[in-house]
Amino acid sequence: MTLARRSVLLVLALLSLLLPLRSPAPIDAQEADTIIIGTTDLPRSLDPADAYDFAAWEVLSHLYTGLTRQIPGTFDYELALASDVDISADGLTYTFALREDAAFADGTPITAQDFVTSIERVIALNRPAASAVTPYVAGVEADADGRLVFTLARPVPYFLALLALPPYYAQHPSLAQQAQPDPFLREGLIGSGPYRLEDYAPGQSITLVADADYAFGPAPQNARVILRQHAYARDLRAALRQHEVDMAWRALSKIDLDALDGVAGLAQHSVPSTRAYYLVMNQELEPTDDPLVREAMVRLLEREEAVEQVFGGQMTALTSLVPPLFAEAYTPLWPDAPDAPAAEEALTAAAYSARGSYRLGFGVATSRYLYGDLLVSGVEQLLRASLRETDFVLGGLSSDRAGNDFMRDVREGTLSAAVIAWMPIAPHPLAYLRPLAHGDAPIPANARYATPELDELLDEAATTDDAARREAIYTAIARTLLDDYAIAPLWQDTHTLVAWDDIYGVTIEPNGLLRFDLLARE
Repeated sequence: MTLARRSVLLVLALLSLLLPLRSPAPIDAQEADTIIIGTTDLPRSLDPADAYDFAAWEVLSHLYTGLTRQIPGTFDYELALASDVDISADGLTYTFALREDAAFADGTPITAQDFVTSIERVIALNRPAASAVTPYVAGVEADADGRLVFTLARPVPYFLALLALPPYYAQHPSLAQQAQPDPFLREGLIGSGPYRLEDYAPGQSITLVADADYAFGPAPQNARVILRQHAYARDLRAALRQHEVDMAWRALSKIDLDALDGVAGLAQHSVPSTRAYYLVMNQELEPTDDPLVREAMVRLLEREEAVEQVFGGQMTALTSLVPPLFAEAYTPLWPDAPDAPAAEEALTAAAYSARGSYRLGFGVATSRYLYGDLLVSGVEQLLRASLRETDFVLGGLSSDRAGNDFMRDVREGTLSAAVIAWMPIAPHPLAYLRPLAHGDAPIPANARYATPELDELLDEAATTDDAARREAIYTAIARTLLDDYAIAPLWQDTHTLVAWDDIYGVTIEPNGLLRFDLLARE
């Protein structure tokens, strides 16, 4: 090495000692008015006519204002962009007047015709979001006085709740006039909500910034919300520990929650969910076409061991078709503990022999791809525990169907027994009971347990204003389904979020929506 080269290296070394060292940004370097939410479930679309999942609806409900909105922490709804509503006596016509100041974020007025055009686009595109509209709405129009008029296909007592969902939002003309879905909104999203979309990097992040000019409700408690996508729950768990995110949402299993439990500075926030799990038995396929077999299975169910050994605090045993969140329809009539002697008596009456001479070919199906490994483990534990005290042996569990294939099989009635989840898009008892029991719904129709008597009860419940009569109807529906051993409730789910303890205002709605606008940092 030459003398000159040695001199250059010496000078560079001395300079490096004089320069300030570059250190990584502090792990809790978020701005005080920015909340960062980590998830593994970033929305795949932000087009209100295309998006049909709670993660997308959660974001869209902060970018738009609907005719109505959910009052935080309740199942009540208030008018938002609508200033008044008139409901016909038969419950089939809803007429809305709009606020005079209703406008998009760029100042474009919002009219009744904007709602009509947007909802007609949802129907015309026929994407999954249309299923939140087409079963309920027979027609929508703007009348001569500039009011918005919905004609319903049938009375829907939770229609005001449906109107708070994105498929019913007025879309900006720049989007509403598009004949194709735009999942990434390449031309930009112009909404009407408390936030504006600042950035959307599909599969990576979504950034919302509070709209200082928002006039249709309370202002957000923060200036910016950032949602960050993580490929795996373990990555999200690490990001939370390192304070790269303020909270983890829609991602953490019991294993993750256990790993984070006790970490100083982290708090878990949980609320009961509107999602429930059911065992559905087909009355046209063997062996569940035999009511005695169905009775035996219902009498054998042991829900609690799965709760204690598999689910931990993430689920609770459920013995009512409608969870206790809805007091008037909560009817815990199903047996809460197994009765092996009664089950064996039913099977003996059905001509099945004791263990060793005949195996009852009873299989249960579910989908790990749709519900996750935890639910599959819970169903496995359910079957083991339910059969422990009986001499009869049932078949195994099939869980490897893809989610779409599994739900198609359930709807078309090609499975003898299946464990399904149901989370209604609107929080109301009939949003559970009608899809699970009415003859015009595919599951009860193709499983052959729908009856005209059940249909009459459900139709009456949708129209009566008598609370006592409605409660009696809900009980009668539950009793009928129990007596027929057609369906059995299993568990109620829980929503859990983990956040650093300097974050307050955490409000999780049981119907699966986190209120971004109420979050703030101490």
